[in-house]
Amino acid sequence: MAKEYCRDRFFPTTHIANLPKQFSFNKGKKTLMIDYATTDQLHIFKKMINDAANRGDNVGIDEYHEDYVANFLFDMSEIFQATDPSTGHIEAVMFIQFCFYQRALDSRSATVHIIRSSDIDNIIYAELASLMGDFAQALDIGYTQICVHVAFSMTDLYLELRKQGFVTVALFPEWVELAGIGVDDSALMVKQLRTSNRKLKSKEEILKATNDKFTLDGVQSTYFSSGCVPVPILPITATTKQGFKFTFRNARIEEDEMMYKMLSDAANEGDGYAIDELPTLNFFRMAYLAGSAAVIMEDVATKAVAGAMIFLKSLQGRRAASSIVGTAVILNKEYRSSGLNNLGRAIGIIVLRSMGFKKEFSITFSTNYAAIKATKRFQLQTIGIFPNGAYQRGRGWVDLVYALGSLEDEVGMLSKLGFEHLASSNKKQAVGSKL
Repeated sequence: MAKEYCRDRFFPTTHIANLPKQFSFNKGKKTLMIDYATTDQLHIFKKMINDAANRGDNVGIDEYHEDYVANFLFDMSEIFQATDPSTGHIEAVMFIQFCFYQRALDSRSATVHIIRSSDIDNIIYAELASLMGDFAQALDIGYTQICVHVAFSMTDLYLELRKQGFVTVALFPEWVELAGIGVDDSALMVKQLRTSNRKLKSKEEILKATNDKFTLDGVQSTYFSSGCVPVPILPITATTKQGFKFTFRNARIEEDEMMYKMLSDAANEGDGYAIDELPTLNFFRMAYLAGSAAVIMEDVATKAVAGAMIFLKSLQGRRAASSIVGTAVILNKEYRSSGLNNLGRAIGIIVLRSMGFKKEFSITFSTNYAAIKATKRFQLQTIGIFPNGAYQRGRGWVDLVYALGSLEDEVGMLSKLGFEHLASSNKKQAVGSKL
């Protein structure tokens, strides 16, 4: 029976020719045979991941948890192995994966994960990362840059990656937990592969990829079986500074199409969302709603839906037990001057605190100055800028601004918004309360 190569199951890629092939590393001191990995070796790679985590070798103790490995790392990567030709021992496994730190399905960015044995030094690690950049281009999927994550305590590895052309674009505080070190910051480093612009993938290519991955059967087993995560403290009714009253309630399962239309309309208008960020309703259900909390903002006077907020556990953290949340917010145009933005933020803080989240991670278009100002007003601190992270209608490829904020000081955050009376420490919160 023929062995099955480990290929990206999301977008079709060009098979890299002339593999297996020997490559020389560290000025000829090490020779490795590079080839595609095969699916019968996945158990070996899992053991290598566990061994690297136990060594604290740029792998968090719970970074590659079972759900992530099964559904994302193994299923959405091109996987290569580096073998010592004299012993046949696998010395490293390299993954080229769609980058989750962008806001585009038509990705210009690939994340490179490298899991190494203790025989691979930092120089060879960095050279393997650079080689994966060559491979990423050869895949002919449109990658123009590659990313690596480096625990900030690993200074020597960081410096070797710098020598290979990687530069730091963001530093995430308390992002990964290493054995023997504890909780550490993590640098996101990017290497440009080519500078020329490229054409976008066609709508048909995007739809085929998402329809193949996000199927109706998947929706039935993930979204329709349970819906969104309910927030026990909702509904809450509160009033904006301008005197408009709104009810914040849990979204109903049948309101998924309405929320999808609100967000996709904003994307089509180039208003805060990328053109391929929400390609299909099933994608939205599985990637945004399943396992997330969704809140409908309802005008008390008219019963009209004024907007929605979706709170998603962040995929970007390097810890399984992450208490980091991402937020997607959309307001209908007629309510954007009603003060609902600030009130929604205040209610959002209360909701997130009640769900146990400690930090909020924001990814904003660099062209959306109003949103960037809002993140600062909402006390999120800019921690990096990611190049070419999304394609915005009417503007083309734009950079992304990363911001991170603590949710610990609920009273202080609400006070700065002028809603300190909503703070849970100043009241006994009851389900269905009016504030």
